[in-house]
Amino acid sequence: MQQVADAVGVSKAHVWELEKGRSRNPPFELVRKLATHYGVSIDVLTGTAPEPAPEDIKVGRMHRDLESLSKRDRAIIEELIASMKARASEGP
Repeated sequence: MQQVADAVGVSKAHVWELEKGRSRNPPFELVRKLATHYGVSIDVLTGTAPEPAPEDIKVGRMHRDLESLSKRDRAIIEELIASMKARASEGP
C-alpha cells in the first residue's frame, strides 16, 4: 500500500480509504495516477470496463516504462525486438 501511495503522491491512509470505498469522489488527477500506476484505464478503475488480463497489464506497464527512456535507449530496445522477431520467424 505504501508503494502505491508513494507512486501517486498520497498518504497510505488515503489509499486505504480508497480501497475500502470510504473515500468518495477522489480528484480526477488521483484516479488518473492510479490508473497509470496499475497499467489500466480509468474505466477499469471505475468499474465501467472489464479488468484486462494480467498479460495485457504487463504490456501496458512495459510501454509506460519505455516512454521514460531516452530516445537512444528506446532505439536500442526497438532494434532488439526487431532482431528477436526476425529470429523467431526463422524457426528453430
